[in-house]
Amino acid sequence: MGGGMATGNLSRWTRYFTVASAVSLVISQAVAILGGTRSLVVTIAVFGFICPMIFGMAYLLLPSYVGRTLADQRLPGIHFALAYLGTGTLVVGRALDRAVLSRTGVTLWSVGVVVFVGALAWTVVPAVRDRPEVVLRSDEPPQRSTRLATAAIAVAICYLLAGTGALLGWVGFEPVPVFVFPAVVHYHAAGLGALLIFALGTRLVPGFFHVTPPRVGTWFALLPGAVAPGLLGTFLWGGVAFRVGAVLQTVAMVGYAGVAVYVFWRTDWHRVGLVGVVLGAVAGVLAVGINLPAAFGQVAPGQVRAHAATVVTGFFALTIVGYAVQFFAVTSSRFRGASDRGVGAVIVALAFGTLARAGGLLTGADLVSRIGVGVTLCGAVGYTYLVSRRFSAG
Repeated sequence: MGGGMATGNLSRWTRYFTVASAVSLVISQAVAILGGTRSLVVTIAVFGFICPMIFGMAYLLLPSYVGRTLADQRLPGIHFALAYLGTGTLVVGRALDRAVLSRTGVTLWSVGVVVFVGALAWTVVPAVRDRPEVVLRSDEPPQRSTRLATAAIAVAICYLLAGTGALLGWVGFEPVPVFVFPAVVHYHAAGLGALLIFALGTRLVPGFFHVTPPRVGTWFALLPGAVAPGLLGTFLWGGVAFRVGAVLQTVAMVGYAGVAVYVFWRTDWHRVGLVGVVLGAVAGVLAVGINLPAAFGQVAPGQVRAHAATVVTGFFALTIVGYAVQFFAVTSSRFRGASDRGVGAVIVALAFGTLARAGGLLTGADLVSRIGVGVTLCGAVGYTYLVSRRFSAG
C-alpha cells in the first residue's frame, strides 16, 4: 500500500518531512541528555518531530481520500521551508530567551500552517462539494465509522488552526488572547497529533492488516478524542472543564489502544510495524494515566515530566515508527538493518528507554532516567537511519 503511493514530486516532500521529523526527534533527545528544559525539549518535539510528520503524510494521504492529487505540488516545499525555518528560529529564541526570535519563528510557522491548510482546502473542498460521497470509499466498512473518522480529520485541522492562534497569543501578538505554552502544546499534540492518529489509524488499519476495527472501539477513540483537546487547551488546569477533558482524553486513548490490540490479535499479518503501533497505544494509555491525577490536584514530583516524555518518545515515536516502516516498506529494502530485527531493535530501544525515563522521573532515580533518555536517543538515531536509507535506496 505504501510503496506505490510514494512517487513523484509530492512524495519527495513527504520524504523530506519524514526525514527532517526523524532528525528532530534525535535533536530533542540529545537536548534532553544535555540538560535542556522540558519546555525546550517539547518545543523541538512538537514543532520539529510530531507536526511535520503529520504534514508530510497529510499532503500524500488526504487528497487521495477524495480521489484527487494536491492542487499545487509546489506548496509542500514552501511549507517545508517555512515550518523548519520557523521551528529553528523559535527553538533558538527559547534557548537564548530572545523574544524577537521567538516571535519571528512563530510568524514563519504560522504562515506555513496557512499554506498547509490552504493547499488541502484548495484540493479537498471542491471535490467534496462536487461529490459528497467521495469521503466514503466502498472498500472501507463500516461506513459510519468512516464518516466519523473523516469528520475527526477535519476537527484535527481545526485544532491546528486553534493551536496556531494560541501560539500567536503566547508570543504576544495582539489582539489574540494570551495563552500559556502548555495550552499551545495540548492543541497541537492532543488536538492535531493524537486525533489524527486515531482517525488515520482507523482508515489505514484495514488496508495494512486486513482487519476492520470494532465500531465501539473506534467511536470510543474518536468522539472523546475530538472533544478533549479543546477542553484541555482552553481550560488548562481550570477546574471542572479541564478535569472532564482529562477524563475524555483517557477514554479516547484507551479506546484507541483497544482497537490496536484487537487488530494485533485478529490479523494474520503480524508485521513488526504493528508491534510499534500497539506499544505506542499502550504508551499513550500510560502517559494519560500518569498525569490524570494532576487534573484533580494530585501532582507528584517528576509527574509532568514523565507524562511529557511518555507522550513524545512513547505514544508518538512508537506509533510514527510503526506506521512509517509499514507505509514506506522499510523491511522490504536491501540495506543493512532493513529487516524485522533492525526495526524491532529501534522499537525496543524507544519502548525500553521511555519506560526507564518515566520510571526514573517518577521515582527520583536520576541515573535510571538518564539511561532511559540515552536509550531513546539510540532508538531515534536508528529510526532516522532506517528512513533515510530507505529513501536514498529508492
